[in-house]
Parts: sequence; structure tokens; C-alpha cells
Amino acid sequence: MARKSAPIHVIVHYPKTEEGRHELAVRAAGVHADMVGQYINRLNCPSEQKIQLIDEIIHSAVKEKTD
Repeated sequence: MARKSAPIHVIVHYPKTEEGRHELAVRAAGVHADMVGQYINRLNCPSEQKIQLIDEIIHSAVKEKTD
């Protein structure tokens, strides 16, 4: 049976300025992109498929941004 760990309490101070919120969004997007890249690199498929997947992700993101 798995044991439950004690809850962790975290205090987060969000940026108060528009510039700060933008910087947070940019940094969060960078972390997310790195995680996606690491996930794709670990996939058990040929490099060509990985490149196609990355191209599709980029295409989807650009399309979403323009819509």
C-alpha cells in the first residue's frame, strides 16, 4: 500500500506589473518547450519522425496564434 506524504505548502508571489507577467509567461513557455523537447528526444522512433512531430507542433502553435 502506498503511503501518503505530508502536504507541501508553497507561497507564490505573482508579478504585479504587465512586464513582469509577460516575463513569467515567456519563462514558463521556455520551460514547457524544454520539457516537450526532452520528451520527444526520449521517444523510441527514428529521428525523421521526431523532426516531423516537432514541425507539426510548431505548425499547430503558429496556427493557434494567428486564429
